[in-house]
Amino acid sequence: MTAVWDGELYAANTAHHRRFDDHVLAGLAPPPDGTVLDLGCGAGDLTRRLVGLVPRGRVLGVDADPSMVRVAAAAGGGPEYAVARAQDLRGAVPDASVDLVVSTAALHWVPADEQALVLAEVARVLRPGGTFRAELGGAGQIAAARAVLDEVSREHGGGAGPWCFPSPQEYAPLLAAAGLGTDGGWLRLVHQRRSMPDADALVGWLRSQVLIAYEPALEPASRASFRAEAERRALAALRRDDGTYDQDYVRLDLLARRAGEQEALRSRG
Repeated sequence: MTAVWDGELYAANTAHHRRFDDHVLAGLAPPPDGTVLDLGCGAGDLTRRLVGLVPRGRVLGVDADPSMVRVAAAAGGGPEYAVARAQDLRGAVPDASVDLVVSTAALHWVPADEQALVLAEVARVLRPGGTFRAELGGAGQIAAARAVLDEVSREHGGGAGPWCFPSPQEYAPLLAAAGLGTDGGWLRLVHQRRSMPDADALVGWLRSQVLIAYEPALEPASRASFRAEAERRALAALRRDDGTYDQDYVRLDLLARRAGEQEALRSRG
């Protein structure tokens, strides 16, 4: 069983992501008539901004969760949307049809042993020389929160959070194997303090995008008690001295490109 999302609840609790969108978009310059893919588009907030990068082009947002796609599509704004898993985009995106793939706050939901499938799909859909711009949870992500929630989950018969939070050293070989190079780009960890100004903000974050990761491993009868205890202990343990519940985020931040035709020929000898 996979996480069950509530697209409207998620959309109401994404302000902490939106504060970093400018960083993700800085310097991106696809052709004005090009095609941009938002991979794991969620509620479509960033997807709608991507329209400005290709005023005569096309923006497509894909997400594995139908409720996310419904909320994103209902907001309008110009993009097209489709339900598709990042590991298999073949029903939604043709080969070599995309100039820029953007993915934020999504790929750490893909199991570690399926990350190579995602990167192979990114390389497949990109045109030669196309750009892959992504940020996902990296090594050390929300460590304090995970320590609390992992413990509560185990007490209720579950396990540790299932996310994939890789280091650059772990991710670099996967990018290379997919034909995505970081020469002229980067692959690094970025440390951030994400604003959770009060208890309501922390609870909204937990309910919309954190606790659902644990629930598939729990028996249905245990999930309500897990949620209640997880929220109670998180509120007690995660309050900072300044009164906020701000979270320490660590993001795997990358800019890579698919080899151009000449580069591909050279790499084959």
